[in-house]
This record gives sequence, C-alpha cells and structure tokens, in this order.
Amino acid sequence: MKVLALALVLLCLWSPVWAQGQGQSPDPGKVLKVLEAEKLELRQEGDEEVYVLTGSPVRLERDGEAIEAGRVIYFRTRKLLFLSEGVRYRDREGRLVEAEELQLGLSDESFDALEVRIEAKDLLLTGPLCQRVAGAILLERGYATPCVPCGQEVPDYAFRAREIVLYLGDRVVARGVVLLIQEKPVLELPVLLLFLSERQPRFEVGQDDGGFYLKAALPYVAEFGLGFTLLSYYQGRGYGFGFDHYGTGEAKERYFFLHTPPDTFQYRGEYALKRQDFSLSALLERDDTRDKLSRFRLEALLPGTPTPQDWRYLVRAEGFWDHDPTTPPPRTLQRLPEAEAQSPVLREGPFSVQAGLIVGRYLAETNPLNRSARALGPYAEAGRALLTHTESLFLYPWPGATFRAENRFRGFYYTTQNPDGEHERQIDWATSASLRQSLGGFSVEVGYLRSIQEGETPFRFDALPQRRSHQATLALGFQERPLNLSLKGGRDLEKGRYLPVEAQASLQDPGFGLILYHKRGLEGEGPLETRLEAGLTPYPFSLRASLRFDHQRTFFDPLLLQAGYALPGGSLNLSHRHGLNGEGPLTTDLNFSLREGTTAYTLRALRDWQKGTLGLQGQGIFGPESLSLQATWDPTALAYTLGYRSGSLPGPLLDLALSGRYQEGFRATNLRLGLTQAQPEVSFRLSANLHLPEVEDRETYLKDATFSGGMELWQPTPADERGEGAIPGLSLSGNLTYLRQPQRPEGYGLALRNFGPTFTFLGRENTKLHLSALLTQNLPGEPLKPRFILVLDRCCWAMRFTLDAARGSVGLAFLYGGQAAGLLLSEEGVKLGGGR
Repeated sequence: MKVLALALVLLCLWSPVWAQGQGQSPDPGKVLKVLEAEKLELRQEGDEEVYVLTGSPVRLERDGEAIEAGRVIYFRTRKLLFLSEGVRYRDREGRLVEAEELQLGLSDESFDALEVRIEAKDLLLTGPLCQRVAGAILLERGYATPCVPCGQEVPDYAFRAREIVLYLGDRVVARGVVLLIQEKPVLELPVLLLFLSERQPRFEVGQDDGGFYLKAALPYVAEFGLGFTLLSYYQGRGYGFGFDHYGTGEAKERYFFLHTPPDTFQYRGEYALKRQDFSLSALLERDDTRDKLSRFRLEALLPGTPTPQDWRYLVRAEGFWDHDPTTPPPRTLQRLPEAEAQSPVLREGPFSVQAGLIVGRYLAETNPLNRSARALGPYAEAGRALLTHTESLFLYPWPGATFRAENRFRGFYYTTQNPDGEHERQIDWATSASLRQSLGGFSVEVGYLRSIQEGETPFRFDALPQRRSHQATLALGFQERPLNLSLKGGRDLEKGRYLPVEAQASLQDPGFGLILYHKRGLEGEGPLETRLEAGLTPYPFSLRASLRFDHQRTFFDPLLLQAGYALPGGSLNLSHRHGLNGEGPLTTDLNFSLREGTTAYTLRALRDWQKGTLGLQGQGIFGPESLSLQATWDPTALAYTLGYRSGSLPGPLLDLALSGRYQEGFRATNLRLGLTQAQPEVSFRLSANLHLPEVEDRETYLKDATFSGGMELWQPTPADERGEGAIPGLSLSGNLTYLRQPQRPEGYGLALRNFGPTFTFLGRENTKLHLSALLTQNLPGEPLKPRFILVLDRCCWAMRFTLDAARGSVGLAFLYGGQAAGLLLSEEGVKLGGGR
C-alpha cells in the first residue's frame, strides 16, 4: 500500500534537497520531483548520501522529463540516478527509452542503458547497449525500422548496424549497415543516413511539356555534417544540381544550393553560434523564382549574452547584390558594414554615465527635405558616425531636498557635404535639472530644460524633426488630503518670454473629486484655458462632468456628462455631449453589459443629434450560441444586420447574418452563411451569400460561394476475412469559388484550385491506396484537364504516380520514412481525410 504521508514528505522536503547537490542553490526548472513512491530508504556510503526509492512504479519528473522504474537509487554527491526494473524514460525531445537498467547523470544529462528500446518520432530502435552524450544517443549493435508504428507484422524494411547515432532533431546516422527487406538481408552499406523530421530522401521520374525529367535527393554523411545531394536532369534543358547540408557541431548550420536549368539559382546559408562570451550569426540567400537578388546579413556580438555590467561590441553587415540590371533594386537600408561599442552604466556615488559609438557606411533612401541629399538621387551611399552619451546625477543635499540632473546627447556625423562644403551633421541634445524642497505639505521646485534637435541628414531613415526648447520653471505645491494645490510658471529663455502660469486646485476623496485648472499668459495674452472636472461616486452609482473653455477662441469644448451604475456581473453607463456654443445636444451614448456564467448580454445605443441618426448594437451569448443585432436609423432609411452564431472552433462553427436596408420596402437584402471546422478529419471553410427578394429584384439566388479545405465524406471500410465487403472512403479537398455573373451566357463562373475528390482504399496492415482527381482551372468555357494522383501508402514508404492533363506531364516518385504518403500529398496541396 502506498503511503500518502511519505509522498508528501518527498515532494515538500527531499525534492529541493536533490536539486542542490554540492551545496548549490536549487534551480526551479531542474528540480527532480517525486510524484509517486511506496518506500524510502536513506543510506550513508562513505561521504555520500544515498536515497533508495521503491514502488510499483516509482514516478519522477524533472524539467519536462518523465521517469518510471520499480527501483530508483540517487547518489547525491555525484548527482547520479540508477534505475532498474521496467525503466521508462521520456526526454524533453519526446523520445521514449525503455530499458532493463538505466544510469542517468543529472549534471550533464548523459545516460547508459542495457537492453534498450527507443521510440523516436516514427522510428523504432532496439539494442543491447545505449549511451547518450551531448544530446546524441549512441546505440551499439542496433536494429531500426520506421515500419513497426505502422502496424506491420513483418516490417517491409529495416536495418541492422554496428553503430547507430540518433541526433537532436531525429537525424539518424548508422555505420556498418545491413539493409533488411521483409527481415531478409539484401544489401550491405558502410553508412546510412535518415532524416525523420525535416525531409526525406526522394526519387522522381516523369515527363512534362518540355520532355523527360529525373529528380533525386540522395543522403550523405561526412565528418563535417550530413545532408542531401540534389540531382536532376531535364531533357533538352540540361542538368540541375545542388545540395542541402546540415552541420552537426555546436553551431546551427544549414547550407542549401540548387541550380535549375537554364539559369535559375536558389541558395540559402545559415550559421548561428551563441556562447556566453561570443555570438555570431550569418545569412546568405537567393531565390530567382521571386527576384534575382542575393541578400546577406552578418552579426557578431561580444559578449554573446551581455549583462548590464558588460561592455558591448557589435559588428553588423546587411545588404544585397542585384543580379538583374534590367530591374531597379529595392530601396532597403544596407549596412556596409556597421560597428557599435557601448559601455555599461558606470556609477560613482550619485553620478552615472553611459556612452556608445556606432560607425558605419550605409546605402539607403535619401532625405527628400535635404537639398544636397536630393542631388545624390533617391538612393545613395554615405558614411555615418553616431556618438551617444548620457550623464545623470541624483542627490539628497539636505533633509527634504532632492536634486536631479541629466544630460543626453546624440550626434550624427556624415561624410556628405552641404552646399557650403561643410560635412553634414545633426544633433539631438537635451539637458535637464531640477531641485525640489519639501517642507511638510508645502513643496517648491526649480527646473531647467534645454532641448535641441537640429542639423541635416542625407538619409530618410534617421531624419529628426527640427526642434528647440530652452526654459526655466518654478513650481509651488501644497498637499494635505483631500486638498492639492499647485502653481507652475517659468520663462522661455530661447524667445525671452514668460511661460504661461498654470494653476490647479483639486479635492480628491474616495467618494468625490473636484479639479479646477486655469492657464494664463503673462505676455499680454490674458486667460488662455480654464478646465473644470467634477465626480461623485456613491457606490454603486458614479457621476462625472467635465468642461473646458478656450479663452483665446472664446469657445467651449462640449460639456461631457457621464453616469454609471455597477451591476452584479455587469454595468450600465450613460454619457452625453452637449455643445455650449449654440450647437445644442451632440451625442448620447448608452452602454449595458451583464454576464452570469455562460450567459452574457451587451447593448449599445448611440444617438447623433446633429446627423439625426440612431445606432444600436446588441448581443446575447447563451453558451455556445449567440444572437447579435446592428441597426442604424436615419431620416431616410433603416440599415440592419441580424447575426446568429453556434459552436466554437475546432468546430463546427456556424455563422448566419441577415443584412439589408428598409427604405420604402426591403432593399439590398442578403443572407450570409459561414461554416468552419478545423478538426483533423474534417477541416474546411464554407461561405455563401444568398440574395433574398427586395423591391428592385424579387428573385432569390446564390450570389457567391467559396469552399476551401478538406472534408472526409466517409471513411474507408476494409475487406472482411473472406476479402469481401470493402468500401472505398471518399474525401473532398481544395478550393472552389462560385460567382454569379449574369452577363455571361452560362450566368456564373467557377474557379477551381486543386479541387476534387480522393478515393481511399484500405488494405491489410494499414496499407492505403489513394486516387485523386484534381482540377486547377476556370469553368465553364475551358475543357476539363484534371491532374490524377495515385498514391500507394505503406506508411513507412510510399509511391506516387501523377498524370497532369493540363501540363501534359507524367511523374513517378518514391519516398521512404515514417508517414511517407502524408509528406508526398502535402506537396500537391491535398489534405486527405483519414490519410496519414
């Protein structure tokens, strides 16, 4: 019998201890948690504490890993777990390891296992000895097949190998391989490579409108990585070649190159290395099917993961090469290159400083507001240095006093010259200082601010607006709850004028609030602005009013009156705007909301008194169903939309919307239907618009309809033991768009994109035969030219035959690996119900 008290002790006491190891602080993400056990035994073997857990089974959890075993021994000093008796270990990659015995190191996450069985993605591996080092799993004298998860009694193919290495991302490299067909040896290979997640080896042969073609993607393994060689031949057009390479070292590496005759190139190189002290990333890519540009990006950072106390150095290059002189290049920003150095925040008592420098050469759009830049053209090159520094000081010179000062500078310096022959520059410089003294509820603050943005830049991307500000301010305040008084004034040192005086008085209390604000000019302007706000909140009611008067324009802003009532689970709010300059009432807005469990109601009514319109929006939610109303009434007509929704995703989700306008009869009346489902067997979106009788058109007809996705009409039924009674499954997939077109002789138009039925025949051992007839054309008016696809799916391998009447092409492709047919069919944009 399992002891609940023991489990609680283990969870609350021993788990944090296990995480600490040699006096280290526990890492919450690496804590080894005991979920279930029956017996705990504590031992002392020399200088090491040993914990022994037994159960049926013992269940542990650690940072996304799940462990089960009948007996668990934990060596605290060495951070070592020894598992035995029906071991099941699922790592963070989702791979399941079953073994008789397994030794797991918690510090480096390595393990050793005996008599192991591994399920990784769609591959099954077994062997007598297994190790994991640096994330890679090594299996000695192993056996592997992707066919066991498919339900085959005898796998169609498998292999034995002297050594099998399973890398992160489920890339498998085997050495000393014996290939097995139906468990019979047929071929010996020195090396074998399998990609289980990202792509599969592929062979395809066929004929298109240009003639015969052949394509092959063949794997390779080398000391510096692994990947595919891409070979192709097109009759009368030439050869194509390329490679797709993955690095297996510390850095993330992916290099792809493909040449397709006669002169189409595609390549992409990625490199990313991130360490604590250094990081580097690079990218080079080109795709002639989009544009003939080679884009590149390079970034090096020192240190790789900087902290606020570190100096930071960065080198960045970004741009492109244009391979097509007949087309204008894009006007994107290019850094050729750019280097940056930034200091940490250096502190000395109350003083702190931080500085940075960015130097680079750029190609970018020119600044149209700069005359010398316009002379360079719309896209030009220039060098730039950006110097930044920030200094700040924070002091408490005597009791009740606070002094703050900050200087922030950004200087942009360019290699271009203005018409006077001087190098162009622009600056953004702000200096501020303030001294505040508090005496009980009284306070006085003296402030100074100087801010400048000026100069010229040749580039659009870093242009700054011209701005100058230079002023000194004085503020007085008194605060004694609920009263708050403030007075602020100053002098504009740039213009030699006094700033307007701003006075504010407020009473703030949890039950009420009153704010009076007045602004007055001291240079003969007189009063400028007066604002009054008042609020009263006796729960559950709330009342608020606000009014502003512009003395310069002799103009009142609209008077705003608001009232609210707090309902249990909802609210009721009413607001009204009233013009005091002879306009009269402007708008009245009513909002109501209420929620009780899965039932909710909302209503909004807006009256525009100037336009004479009334708008209503309402919704009622009743669990998975809802009703909605939108209506707008004006002196001439009533426009409305009634909506109904039922269900939620993944579906089915039904939307109905009836819309129109009533103006001496019903007009523009339409019923919009939408049906959506996103389940694995049935995933589609259907929308249709039905025209209903109205004053100008009494007929009822379908205006447009769109179907996209895939749906399984019925599943295939296999034959019985006598081989009778088999029924093929039927699914529909693709995109179909119907549009009513009265001007055409047929009265309608159909646009089909990979649309058509797929018949699925189910055989033994989960063998499937898919037959699809797909159309990509516009109807009517064009002869039918379908593309027929025949796929034999054995789950761990598949063969596809394609006959395309529109292109006049024939193709045959072969693919192996787990879930093979699903990958093949995804190339055609087909999603089969019930298919793998």
